[in-house]
Amino acid sequence: MASRSVKHRSVLLYLAISVTIIGQWCVPCQLAASDTSDPSKPLGVDACVKIALKNNLQILKKELERQAQTYRAKATLKDMLPSLDTDYSYTGRRDAATIVIFGRSTTIYGHDEYKWNLNVRQPLFYGGLLWNRFKKAQIEVDLAELALFQAQNQIIRETKKSYYEVLKTKKLVEEAQAQLHRLKAQYETVKAFFEASLKPKTDLLQSQVQLNQGKLALIKARNQYELAKNRLNIVMKRSLESPLNIKEKIEIPELSISLKHLYNMALTARPELKQAHLAVQKAQKQVKIALSDYWPKVDLTASYSKDGVTPDVSDNPYGDHENAQVFLTAKWELFSWGKSRDKIIAAKKMVEAAEVELEDLTNRVKLEIKNAYLLYEDAKEGVNVARSALQSAKEDYELNVSRYKNQLASNTDVLNAQSRLTKARSDFISAVAAQLAALAEIEYAVGRGITECTRSKK
Repeated sequence: MASRSVKHRSVLLYLAISVTIIGQWCVPCQLAASDTSDPSKPLGVDACVKIALKNNLQILKKELERQAQTYRAKATLKDMLPSLDTDYSYTGRRDAATIVIFGRSTTIYGHDEYKWNLNVRQPLFYGGLLWNRFKKAQIEVDLAELALFQAQNQIIRETKKSYYEVLKTKKLVEEAQAQLHRLKAQYETVKAFFEASLKPKTDLLQSQVQLNQGKLALIKARNQYELAKNRLNIVMKRSLESPLNIKEKIEIPELSISLKHLYNMALTARPELKQAHLAVQKAQKQVKIALSDYWPKVDLTASYSKDGVTPDVSDNPYGDHENAQVFLTAKWELFSWGKSRDKIIAAKKMVEAAEVELEDLTNRVKLEIKNAYLLYEDAKEGVNVARSALQSAKEDYELNVSRYKNQLASNTDVLNAQSRLTKARSDFISAVAAQLAALAEIEYAVGRGITECTRSKK
């Protein structure tokens, strides 16, 4: 009894120590998890891309398809290796099998016959059929990997463009708030002049109309901002109600490579072009597979068999109980109404079709790159023009406000200058967003990020 109680106390002490240690490990883990799930932490464009790639079901589908193709390739490789098979059969006869020799009937097998065979088969020559099937399956694995890369490339483009749209609409909300602040300040100035009988009531009414329109513009800007956040949440496969806080400060990368270099990058990196090249190779392998019909198929087989009159094939009073043999078989189809020739011609036509598709796709990719490059150049010039226009609009607004306070300008002049400032700032924000979106299009058209080929513009 004493030893049992000591054992129980030891177990309890061990459990207490284990719980204490586990608790010490779990507390930091829980704190770390809460830090990573902090919804107030601003997300950068790269973080949003990671979330989108992680949550997108299309990526999971492509990855599973890639794994399936990998196992298919392994299966075709094993077609060239030795195979082992066995079979077991039973034959029940109404009469015993007999043979007449010199007028005398002799039994060669009884009513029941049991057979068991064990065969090892090694393909020796199939005219390149098995090898080319394996190489074709390997190409299909590469195609599946490129399809995964292509899906990732599309998601990255969509996520970046959605992110830049959120950034754009957020800045437009800030501009709408600044516009409303300017309109309120102008309204208070006009109201003070009106109460001092220095300005007519029409100026006050005009300022009230502009102030209400500014409030409406702010409401619309906020709605557009919410819609943009919803679209980004959808791209990242999150619920619409998920809080979303993005980083406002972003560096604008500037291209430092030529259009010709972008073409060369796309030829080696764009997944669709790689797929088209592999499609040509796959079609060429199919031609070789079709040509294998002109050759014989040779197998080497080793067989071990047992015959008997009992289910365990342990006894055979009528002949050999067991036997082993090795034989070579060759099967050659000599005539099939030109079917092999037709299959070869069809395979060669598919090679030509794949080559035509490759050429057409190359031209379309070049067009996509050039279009995205021109959009980037336009947006880049647009940013410079919009920046200059914004500076002029600021000076124009400040000058008209000062002139109005000194009775040298009308209320209409101030409101028009304010509208020009709002438009100039909105144009600048839109131009920056267009430049970033054009870069995302270039990255998609090229097939990879071009960060290493760019330099940051402060």
